[in-house]
Formats: sequence, structure tokens, C-alpha cells
Amino acid sequence: MTPTSPPRPAAALVSGWHFPSPAVAHLPNGLTIWSYHLPGQYVVAADLLVDVPLTAEPAAAEGVATIAARGLDEGTPAHPGPAFAAALEAVGAQYSGWAMASATLASLEVPAQWFEPGLALFAEGVTAPEFADADVERLVANRLAEIDQTRAAARRLAAWLIRETILAPGQRSARPVGGSRATVAAVDAAAVRAFHAAHYGPAGATLVIAGDLSGVDVAAAVERAFGAWAPAGPAVADEAPVAAAPRSRLVHRPGAVQADIRLGWFGLDRSDPRWAAFQVALTAMGGGFSSRLNQKLREEKGWTYDVSVGNRSFRHGGLTTLATATQTANAAAVIEEARAITSASTPFTATEVSDAIGFLVGVAPLNFSTADAVAGHAGALAAHGLPHEAADQSLQALAAVTPDEATAAWAEVVATKTPNLVILGNADELSGPLALDPEPIPEL
Repeated sequence: MTPTSPPRPAAALVSGWHFPSPAVAHLPNGLTIWSYHLPGQYVVAADLLVDVPLTAEPAAAEGVATIAARGLDEGTPAHPGPAFAAALEAVGAQYSGWAMASATLASLEVPAQWFEPGLALFAEGVTAPEFADADVERLVANRLAEIDQTRAAARRLAAWLIRETILAPGQRSARPVGGSRATVAAVDAAAVRAFHAAHYGPAGATLVIAGDLSGVDVAAAVERAFGAWAPAGPAVADEAPVAAAPRSRLVHRPGAVQADIRLGWFGLDRSDPRWAAFQVALTAMGGGFSSRLNQKLREEKGWTYDVSVGNRSFRHGGLTTLATATQTANAAAVIEEARAITSASTPFTATEVSDAIGFLVGVAPLNFSTADAVAGHAGALAAHGLPHEAADQSLQALAAVTPDEATAAWAEVVATKTPNLVILGNADELSGPLALDPEPIPEL
């Protein structure tokens, strides 16, 4: 007899799941604490969002914010040079840091049993970094190498070019987050120390902690670690980016055998009342293999391996980008079809919206099943000036989106707007079919 397999268990969407709620505390120096007790998560994640937007950088030294964020674990007066890395390693801690458009993120992961000594070291690095000359020189060299890598990597370069194209010239948000070659080369240790002293402080900062915090008085531990952190200079206003007039660019990449294509529009920020409806629309349009763009360009036409649409938000406004790549000979057809699909007035169906909501809401328990994911999402809200309640409110809003709301949001942000176009590829073969004059790969 042939053995029979047991019936496959039915899958069902998780219902009634909520994003965790934190305990909230405030230190006298202005630091806000959101702590998420997650039993069983024995690696604690701590994300510190410091209110230092990129507009704080001197124009001639753009990139200094990135160097400062990356250099917070390079040594302190109490643990100079490699001694600081050794101290972190002794408690199993790992540091990372990024400068973002609206804030600076310093992040720590540490085993729960070493949380308090790890937090103390974290605070030491954030509040009293050494920024030795040799360390800063190495970080600058690394950043300059990144710029070369971006110019050489088609996907990364195309992503940068569409951002520069959507945003009006002269804005900080329209220039590289980590600075350009000329400005990064001007950064030295004195500039980094001065930037840190002028802008790093607890006022307006939020420390998000997530993990198994059993038996820990989090507020007291943070007070011991960060309580002496003194306020810095006055806060710097965040930029409200504005869009440029739509344009099309053909950037010549000699010898390229495929074309990297980006369409872009000025999008939404997380505080926009259309945010949830727009996320559903993005998912139905280009968020997976069942989306409209993938069904047409990949499944039906076979022109591309994948195509996606996403929205990157600032505190004010955002960037909506369609990204794909195809063989050079198909580029003109792909662009024409992508423009037609994204500008069509065809309403989203109930099935499309239900599937998109099922994905966005249904995967939330899995997406936020780890401490670092919870801290990262909560930290993103803090960086955008939103309260922690927005995490769960967003999920509830997503679940309630109707087809009419998704259709209206897409029409208002994308379908009725002229898209920007960036195509990166071999202009010798593309300029004729696209009727565009080529330009060289720009310096970054």
C-alpha cells in the first residue's frame, strides 16, 4: 500500500495581535525612555535616537554626522582606543551607528544578563567619545571608499540618482546622507569633536530598549548610565524637503548589459492621514509577485526578474520609487508599460486590497518577533517625531483600509503626477529609443 500523507494544516491569519506597549519614563536632563519588556528575548536591543538632523552639518563638512555616529565605539578617555572594543566584547555587546535625515541613531545589542554593564559602556561611548585622529582618518577613508562603491554598483547608484532627481536642488536631503567626496575629505578629528560637542545631548532624544528585562529597574539603570549627560547647544530645525520639477535622465554606464530603471514621485510622511491607505496601495501595485507590476512585467512579459515600489519617508514628505532592471533592448518597453500601469485610473479591487492588508498586517507578528525588530520600529517612529502609540495605531489603520481609500491615495500621490525617470545603462544603445541625451555618471 502507498502510505498517505496527513492532511496539510490550514493556515489562518493571526487576529487580535498588537504591537507591544512600552513603559515610558523621562530623565531630568530631557532623555525619554521607551522600554519594552519581551520575556524570552535574551538579547536586549537599545536604540538611541539623538535629535541631530543632517541640517546641523556645516556645508563644507557634510558627512561629519556620519563619521561621528560611526566613531562612538572607537574609544573614550576611560577606555582609550582598542580598550573600548575589548570592554564591549567582554559583555558580548555590539554597537552600530548611522546618521539619518532627521536624527542620529546609536544602537546596542547585548545579552540580557549583561544589560546594565553594556548600557553603561553604551552611554560612555555616546557621551564621551575620544575621536582620536587616527580613528577618524580611518573612518573618513572608509566613507570615501563607500562613495567609490556606490558609483560602481548600478543598483546603489540608481537609488541615489532618483533621490537627487525627485528633490529640488540646494536641499540637504537632495545630497548624499554620508556626504560627498569633497566634503567628506574635509572632515578631520577636530571637526568631529566639535560637531559632537555642539549637537549631541539628551534634549529631544529617545532611548528605546527592548528585550527580556526581568528584574531590571530600567529607569534607574538608564539614570545611572545617562543621568549626567548634559544638554548640548540649541536644537537645529529639521528640513522639510520639497520636490523638483519632474525630469528624465539617462546616465551613461559604458558597457552595461542591462538598464537599471527608477520612476519616482514626491511621497508621504508617516503623519499623513493617507499613510495607511497608501501603504496598501503600494503593496497592491508593486509589493510582491502577485502585485500589478510584477504580474505584467515579470509574469506576463518576462522582461524583469522583479519590480518593486516603496515609499521612504522623512519627517515631512517622502520619496516614492519604482525600481527594476531589464535587458537593454527591453528598457524602452519596460518604461512605457510601467508608466501606463502606475498612471492608470483602474481602481484597486477588493481582492487586491484584502491580499495587501493580509500581508501587511498578517506578517506583523513575525516581523516584530525579535527585540531588535521591536526597537527598530519604535525607534523609527521616534526619529519621525511620532509617539510610540503610532505603532499599533498604524496596524489598526491598515486593517481598516477600503478599496476606495487605497485607490484615492494612489491617485493623489502617484497616478495623477508626472513621474521622474532615471535610467542607468549603456547610452550608446538607449539614447535613440528613449530620445534622451546622456549624461556621465556624476561625482558624489
